[in-house]
Order: sequence, then C-alpha cells, then structure tokens
Amino acid sequence: MKNRSLLIQLVISIFLLLVVFLSVVGFSFYRITSTTFQNFTREKTTQSIEQSGQFVASYLNKLTQTTKSLSHNAVLQTYIQEPTQEHQDQATFLLQSILDTDLDLVEANLVLTDGTILSSKGTVQQDATIQQEDWYQQALHQEQMMPILVPAHVQRQYGEEEWVISIAQEVSSLDMTTQGVLRLDIAYTTIAEYLDHLDLGEDGFSFIVDDAHHFVYHPEKKVYSSQAEMERMQPYIATTNGYTQDGKTFVYQVQVPQTNWTLIGVSSLQALTRIEQQTLRMFILFGALSLIGGIIATLFLIRYWIKPLDDLRTAIKQIQYGQQHIRVQPRGALEIKILTNQFNEMLDANDRLMQELKENERSIRQYELQALSSQINPHFLYNTLDTIVWMAEFHESERVVEVTKSLARYFRLALNQGKEEITLVDELDHVRQYLFIQKQRYGDQLQYNIEELPAYSEYVLPKITLQPIVENAIYHGIKEVDRVGQIQIRVMEDAEHVILSIWDNGIGYEKAKSRPKVIHKTGGVGLNNVDERLRLYFGSAYHMEIDSKADAYTHIQLFLPKHSPTSKL
Repeated sequence: MKNRSLLIQLVISIFLLLVVFLSVVGFSFYRITSTTFQNFTREKTTQSIEQSGQFVASYLNKLTQTTKSLSHNAVLQTYIQEPTQEHQDQATFLLQSILDTDLDLVEANLVLTDGTILSSKGTVQQDATIQQEDWYQQALHQEQMMPILVPAHVQRQYGEEEWVISIAQEVSSLDMTTQGVLRLDIAYTTIAEYLDHLDLGEDGFSFIVDDAHHFVYHPEKKVYSSQAEMERMQPYIATTNGYTQDGKTFVYQVQVPQTNWTLIGVSSLQALTRIEQQTLRMFILFGALSLIGGIIATLFLIRYWIKPLDDLRTAIKQIQYGQQHIRVQPRGALEIKILTNQFNEMLDANDRLMQELKENERSIRQYELQALSSQINPHFLYNTLDTIVWMAEFHESERVVEVTKSLARYFRLALNQGKEEITLVDELDHVRQYLFIQKQRYGDQLQYNIEELPAYSEYVLPKITLQPIVENAIYHGIKEVDRVGQIQIRVMEDAEHVILSIWDNGIGYEKAKSRPKVIHKTGGVGLNNVDERLRLYFGSAYHMEIDSKADAYTHIQLFLPKHSPTSKL
C-alpha cells in the first residue's frame, strides 16, 4: 500500500479483513451445515434400514414357523403314508387354507421323494427333475431340519409369470425318514409395501441379497433377469456402511437376523446436495451484500474520522512554507484531539527552542570546543589521590613515590606545554603511565603490554589519543568481567598506514561498527571524540576499525597515514 492515502489503505485493509472473515465464517458454516445434513441422512438411513431388517426378520420368522408347523401336520403325514383321493383332498384343502390366511402366500407345493408334486391348486403331477434343483437339495441337507430361503425366481400362476421368494422345509415321517420337501412361494406384497415406502431420498431405494449376492428382493423386477442391472447394483453391494465413490449416495447394510439375507439401503444425497448449493448461494449473496454495505459504511466513517488529519496535514504544509503562527483546532476522535494538542504544544516548544538556539548558538559552539580539548578526567585524579593516601597510610613510601612520579609525568605529557600534537613515543609513554597507575588500584586483576615500533617513535599525532580508548576498555570492558583483565597495545604498519592496535579481553559488545554513533565516553574525551579528532586531523586517509565479540574481547585499530601532516589543531 505504498504511496496510497490513509483512506484507501484503511478501506482496502478492512475489505480484505471482511473477505477473510466472511470466507472463514462461510466455509465453517457451510461445513457444519453439510456435516449436519450428512449426519442426519446417515442416521435416518441407518435407523430405517435397521428397523426394516427387524421387520423382515419378524415377517420371515412367522412364515418359517408356519412352514415348520405345516411340515409336521398330521393331514400331510397321512397323505404321504396313504395317498388316497380323500387324503389328497384333505391335504389340498389344508394347503389352500394356509394360503388363505396370508395374502403374500402365492402357492404351496409338497414334493415327495418319488417325484410326486402335490399343489395347493389340487393337482398332482410327476417330475423327477425337480429333485435335482438346488433348493430341494439344500432343504434335504439343512442342519436340524431348518427351513431354507430361496432367492427370487419366477413362478407361473394362471399362465402368468410372477417373481416370488420361497421357503422350503424338509418333511419327514415319525421315524425321521425323509418323505419330501414342502415349499411355500411368497409374493413381495408386504415386503414391497414396507421397503418401497422408506424415506431414502428422491432416488433412494432398498433391496435384499443373500450371502451369494443373489437378489432376494428389488423394487425393480428387471434386476432379477438383467445382467446389466445386476452389475449396476454391485457398487452398492460392495459399499459397506458408507458413501459410494462418487459421493452421491449413502449405503447402509444390515444382516437380517436368523437368515443369510442382507438388507441394503441406498440413500440419495441429491436433496442434500441441493440444500448445500442453496445454502452456499445464500451465503454468497449475504456475504456480498454484507461486504458492500460494510465497505460503504466504513468509507463514510473513515472519511469522517480522518478529516481532522487532513486539517493537520494542511497545517503542516503551511508551517513548511513559513507560516509559523499556524495552529490546528482540536476536533474529531479523542486520539486525534490528543495528537492535535501535542502537535500544537510541539510547535510552541519548537518556537521557544529556536529562539533559545539562536541566543545560545555561540555559547554552545564554545562549549563543544572546550569539551573536545578537555584532557583531564577528574574521577581518575580523585581515584589516584585516594590510592596515594591509602598507600601512605600503610607506610608504602616507595610505591607512593612511584605513583606520584607516574601521575606527575602523566599530567606533564597530557598538558604537553599547551601543544595539541605529540610524538608517538610520548603518547605511548602517556598511556603507559596511565596503565601503571591503574594497576596500583587493580593489582593482579590488570595485566598490560605495550609493543612499540622504533621506526615511528617521532611520528606526530594529536595528543590524548590512546588513553581514552584504554580507559574505555578498563571501565566498560575489563571491569565488568570476573577474569584477569588484559590490555595489549601494539604499533604496526602496512603498506599505507601506521596501525595503533588496542585489544582487551573485556565484556565486548555485539554488532560493532567501524564508526559507532554512540559509544561510552569517559573523562570528557570518549572513543567517538577520538575518532572525530583523528578524522579532522588526518582527513580521509584515516579510519578506525572495531572488532568485538560479546563476553570475549574488543579490538580497536587506528589506521593512520604513514606521512603525518603538519599541525592542524
């Protein structure tokens, strides 16, 4: 948003925030709604299919009990033992009576082991091939003489074909000798009436298969005979309690108790999809209207809020063109009023400072020059005198004499007969006297070493150059650590420079720069002061380098040109 007005920046920022907020809220709401509908559909489908499984189980159990009871009926047993016309009529009447009690029963047949078939219609016929059919063999070999369920098959009645399911039960005599199989053919009236009215969505449906995936019931009868339709059902059969791969339907399967049937419910999610789409469209419309309304309202509010800022900007421009008497009328929000008052106070203070600056300009310049030329640190003098007094009290006269001589020489070199320049050998001697005096105070906690380069003993430079750097190293480096402090001063050279190196093992500092803007000052002549004086004396031929590592060392190097200029200070 570089180079854009505050109004535009705020509007764009709020617009983006609203877009993100509405998107997050909308997506969350959409996901919650979608998940809620999906859970509702899944729970409703699950509950419906489980209840339907119980219904089918109860219905089949009733028919199974009827079949088992009929297989042991004395009338049928009498007919099997004595197949006379009278006994046949009685057996036929019995079978027809059973059919009359349940409208779903289409036909009842008693198939004897010799191929004789007695029908509820009163006919008797011979068919030896029927004994080879699967349902017949399964009924004979069923454990504990339990009925078996036969999948969907065609049954002819009055010349018409009808799809039915069957219950087959082995019939045996009192001595447990197999006499034949009783089969009841059942229409889909009750099952269809129940399953076809389940609420499984617009295109939802339910069907039943056995453990061999043979269709027992399907609302569309063509599935029983069409291979293509049967294959179309395979994805639903293969999906166990979950969503199909296309995600458009939910499938739930339940095992019908006491059977080898599986009831499969296929719930259509088209209604859910439409609801989700409607919800999404409503939110998009609502979000767009909210976004437009929010931006318009925000635009007017922000314009009202920032109007005082425009007044403040206008006043600043007028002041820039010299109208120093301009002041801004505080109005608007509390923060802007506070800002305006502080701005006016700043202008008043600025006027006073400008006046004072004009009055004191010469005095300030004079003070600066005096600070640059000040050479004596009063704290150092006081501390040294205290040290001498302390030595005198302990009758260490020889040390008193040494320290006093060193202090006298220190000041003699510092004053330098009023000259601002000094030879390198005297400058090194000056810092040597300083270190000697400091060692009397710190004892073994301070070690130092000075290496001179005789070829440059008469090299001329501004006085009091090294002592401030060494003092800074002691008070702000070595004094802060608990190890023995070491200071090394060396005079070196390269192709173009005489190099004065000052190294200490003090506390150091991070991110050292070649010319730091703010460095500790001591005695009125700090490191920054030394850098400025040397730069003024030697010009661009001089530079300072600082290398430091926290809690390790500080290394300062002064690169002076080999050919020292004449006095400039």
